[in-house]
Amino acid sequence: MRKIRVCVPIPARSLREAFAMIRRAEESGADIIELRLDYMGSELLDALDRLKDFVKYTSVPLIATNRHAGQGGMWNLSEEQRINVLLKAAEAGFTYVDFELVTEGLRDVVGAVKTYGARVIISFHDFNSTPSLSELERIVRAEVEAGADICKVVTMANGLDDSIKCLILTYEVSQKYDVICFAMGRYGLLSRVLSPIFGASFTYASLGVGFETASGQLTIEDLREIYGRLGVE
Repeated sequence: MRKIRVCVPIPARSLREAFAMIRRAEESGADIIELRLDYMGSELLDALDRLKDFVKYTSVPLIATNRHAGQGGMWNLSEEQRINVLLKAAEAGFTYVDFELVTEGLRDVVGAVKTYGARVIISFHDFNSTPSLSELERIVRAEVEAGADICKVVTMANGLDDSIKCLILTYEVSQKYDVICFAMGRYGLLSRVLSPIFGASFTYASLGVGFETASGQLTIEDLREIYGRLGVE
């Protein structure tokens, strides 16, 4: 089994906070760092030329995410502005750029990002439930067709069976594609912990208590302890 990788999201409200959190994420052993650019608000639009400074600041691969308001985003930008921020991040040298499956003109945007050498994560979120396994498979196919390098599917677990569905999908899809799939909420904990063991490219954990960007997110310290006890680091 390949090494389990953990991505730590950075919910910084300012550039200064972001640099401090990146350093802390590095020290915590993050394998990947996700910059939730939508948390920074208007300061980000005034400082797009600083995106390259994040790339220079750390050797850890960076994900640029500027989440759509309807998909859990923290700032209601126009779609054109939101996409432009992500294109600038790709140009600045971010390793990954995360686009929602609902992004306008997705295929064209994906093509533009790839010209900069960034890998594209195409994501789907359901904050209320976990669709059927056949529907989850359809979503993955749509992400692949749109040009995803990594397919990401995140749902809300209303029972342990929803976590199991996510793990089954992860195992099946990982035989052919790079995938991230888990469920949110307390019933989703199982899928968050076990998804890399079932073939997910990586899983997510918060920087610490109070820094969660999604329901049910463990801290990286707690997650690493679990993997250590399971002997699967």
